[in-house]
Amino acid sequence: MKFRFCGEADCPDWLLAEIYTLSRLSSIKLKLLAQIVVQGIIKPPVDINKAEQLFSDSKLDVDIDLKACVACLSFIITSAVRFNCNSSALHSELQQLGLPREHSTSVKRVVDEHSEELTSHFKKQSLRVNQLDNITAEVDNTTNCVSLELVINGDSHKVTMVPFTANVLLENLKKVRETMVQLKDPVVFI
Repeated sequence: MKFRFCGEADCPDWLLAEIYTLSRLSSIKLKLLAQIVVQGIIKPPVDINKAEQLFSDSKLDVDIDLKACVACLSFIITSAVRFNCNSSALHSELQQLGLPREHSTSVKRVVDEHSEELTSHFKKQSLRVNQLDNITAEVDNTTNCVSLELVINGDSHKVTMVPFTANVLLENLKKVRETMVQLKDPVVFI
């Protein structure tokens, strides 16, 4: 069976196995644990001490079941946000997997409350490359070469190329910048 919160794919088997563990928590504790997981996603790491306090008076194993529940909730929340799954679909799909209605409602509410914050967090992390700290270019007329010195994450890298290659690189970078601007500012059709 295909699930929207899994990106129109099958639900992982390990998640199916851990739904039962989630259902053994009360819906209130599940909601609190989901909030802890969301905060851990936004500002890693997950505060395990708070999560252990939730588990302290439950009948679940603090070591094994806690980690399983955190992993399960982390997957559900990140996948629902990543695949832009609407809350009613998430609610019904969690019930189809065997999570009780009250529990599904708790998870759905947490996702609804934090979806914008999670989306912006994921956008900041996606397609992130090493940060370019500095770039210098020098033209050496004696050898007819262009030298570029790139400082990436504090490490210096030097590249030497012929002027034609430098011009092709510059044109390609300009095209990439235009594409990035177009993707950043979506076109509205009327």
